[in-house]
Amino acid sequence: MGRASKIYRHSLTRFLALAALGFAFDLSLLAVLHAVTPLPTAATVSIAFWVTYALNFALNRKFAFHAERQSVRGQLVRFAPQVVGDYLLTLIGVTLFGALGMGLVVARVASGGTNLIFNYVLYRWWTFRRRPSASPVSPPPVEPELVLVD
Repeated sequence: MGRASKIYRHSLTRFLALAALGFAFDLSLLAVLHAVTPLPTAATVSIAFWVTYALNFALNRKFAFHAERQSVRGQLVRFAPQVVGDYLLTLIGVTLFGALGMGLVVARVASGGTNLIFNYVLYRWWTFRRRPSASPVSPPPVEPELVLVD
């Protein structure tokens, strides 16, 4: 298997691509809500966050971690504390970065960047973790080792 194929097949690559797509959606929705509604900043950040997180859960479950064969109920139970933690970190980050003089969108980008690693680690080893099954229908896809330097 070639290097490009290994990079593409790794969950981190797919997670980052979906994170970029989701974050663009989040920022777009945030900007629209902030511009056209009288809602306070915390409300616009919250609405954009929760809508985007639902989208990200579904996309990561299917495309980044190939976890659609596993119980969605168990994944949602593990996902709940992850999303609450990320939500609190997002609100704190936007508030703190805003207090430092950053505009709303810049503060949201900075806050999102700080949460990226937190989210990948939890998605990979907690929310969508692979558990051995006594009788699997088919074996889960094997994730290639991601080595960028020989």
